[in-house]
Parts: sequence; structure tokens; C-alpha cells
Amino acid sequence: MRLDDLLEKQGFTEYKPLDVSLIRVDPAVRKLCEANACGSYGKNHMCPPSVDGIDQWRDVIMGFDHAMIVSKVYAMENKYDMKVMFEGARDFEVSLRKARESIKEEHPGMDVLVLGAGPCMFCKRCSKLDDLPCLHPDKAYPSVEACGIDVMSLSKDTGVKYNNGAHTVTYFGLVLYSSS
Repeated sequence: MRLDDLLEKQGFTEYKPLDVSLIRVDPAVRKLCEANACGSYGKNHMCPPSVDGIDQWRDVIMGFDHAMIVSKVYAMENKYDMKVMFEGARDFEVSLRKARESIKEEHPGMDVLVLGAGPCMFCKRCSKLDDLPCLHPDKAYPSVEACGIDVMSLSKDTGVKYNNGAHTVTYFGLVLYSSS
């Protein structure tokens, strides 16, 4: 099955291939994580400062041959609909995880990395809070922002719609892959 068919099956609103060289890794984006707006800085294995540094992520990302930007739009009652924001974030993470599993199943020789939106939510409580190592390093993945990627610029560069109207929230991720 083709990669875009696998992504469509997971219900992504948009998914577009992009040249890996368009992905800019910027320390200023990582600085936004340090402001801790989401409350996960230092509290999640897949968030700064626990994830690799910007230079390491740049090398990892540029080591892939191909990339797809993916997004999913969720309708909200109003701009303060935290329930839909949280449920959307969880659904988006599950969709990315299933997409990665499907890609690996359909293309066993393919090296695949997904980057999500916001903190990893695989575990109900991250073991980082108990000073323990990640319990599921094979399932966990960081966000595009934790890797220093400016999603707004990337969506503009690729023509993926960033703002989908009033009373919506849009989550973005990346699927990076290389055939072996």
C-alpha cells in the first residue's frame, strides 16, 4: 500500500510530501518549549530538555530521504473548548502512531520516524516524573517543536493550511522515511 494511502486511512486532513531540505531546525523554536506554555518542559521524556539537542535533531532529520507533513483538523464549540483540544491532541497522537505501525508493517525495510504535536501521551503518567527511564522508547516520539521545527513556516512552505477557520484546532506532524 502506498504511503499516502496509509496516511489517508488514519484520517489525516492533509498530507503532503516535502523535500527534507525544506525542514529548518531553529534553536528559537526550542526556546518556546523552555517558556513551558504546555506545562511539559522537564516533565516528559519526549520534551526538552530530555530530548536530544537541536544539532542532533538536525542531523537525524537530514539523514532521511523523504518527508511528509501531516495535519488533522478538529471542530470546537468555541475557541476555549479545551475538551476538544485535548481529545484532538490524543487522537492525533494515536493516528500518527498507527500510521507509523502501518508503514512499518507494509514496508518492513523502511526506516520511519514520526514527530508529533505536543508532549508524548503514550503513558497516562510519564515515568520522567518518577525519575525513571522511558517505559516505551519504541512507541514514544517528540513533537516537531521539541526538535526545533517551526510548523507555521513549514506549513506555509508546503501549502498545507495552518489556520482552518474559527472554532477549529489543527495539529501537525511529520513522517520522515528512507527506504533501505
